[in-house]
Amino acid sequence: MSSSLKFVIYKKYFHKLCIIFVLTNEAGMDKSEISRLKVLPETLRRRVELPEEIKLARESAPHIWFQCLKLSREYKDCCEQNGKGELAETYSKFGNVFDYPHFDIWWRKVGRYLFIEEKPLKKVRVIEDEKSLDKVRIDNDKLIIEIPLTVRKQTVMRQIGKELKKLYENREIDILKQSTAKVKLEKSKMQMTTAQLLLDIIRLRNRYPKYSLAKIGQLAGVELDLFARTTKAIDLAVGDEDYENRRMTIAVSRYTAQANKLIHDAARGKFPMLKKKKG
Repeated sequence: MSSSLKFVIYKKYFHKLCIIFVLTNEAGMDKSEISRLKVLPETLRRRVELPEEIKLARESAPHIWFQCLKLSREYKDCCEQNGKGELAETYSKFGNVFDYPHFDIWWRKVGRYLFIEEKPLKKVRVIEDEKSLDKVRIDNDKLIIEIPLTVRKQTVMRQIGKELKKLYENREIDILKQSTAKVKLEKSKMQMTTAQLLLDIIRLRNRYPKYSLAKIGQLAGVELDLFARTTKAIDLAVGDEDYENRRMTIAVSRYTAQANKLIHDAARGKFPMLKKKKG
């Protein structure tokens, strides 16, 4: 049974247990124990002190979001106007990020309170009487199982496992959608290392406006896929520096467009987004 499984034990009779399984994959931690942030999964599993939390946050999506706002000319204008204009809603949450020279300071004073879960995550709950049980309602996210304690533990666990396997089959768990934080991340397959590369390219282009895109790509550490060339291209251009520069130019141009969209949407409270949202 994984640590992400929550259940409620109901002591109805001496020889029976009624267990309510909550079909989510959140780890149950009491709000009084730690600061729980789904954007920092480690904080869901154990107590994390603030210094370690800050260290984890530096490698997280909120840090990339913070950088996006720093790179947004639109958001800078909004901050200079004390939060007025189209980006006012984002400003009301993230504040003037330009007041904070380092992410660590912003995270400690602002960021962590945006992404902290405001409601307790589901956890083991013991129901002591039938009156309490009457308040329990069956829904699509719960499974109530009665367990006879006269049966061997191994048998019980095997039978429970079979039932849960059936229920979890083809069941998609969206952890971010269930978040109760003030600010939520968009569901995305984008890796934060990729997002960081995109922002690094923008910084380099701002710092060295006269450099070619190929040069920017080299400074940013863009790695071209050697297997992306066609056989014909390889035959015609093996060792051709101009050809490699053209490939790098195309790649950096594409990354720049993606970075600008990432920054544009982040300033409007949507992150991380590279593709247009359906609907």
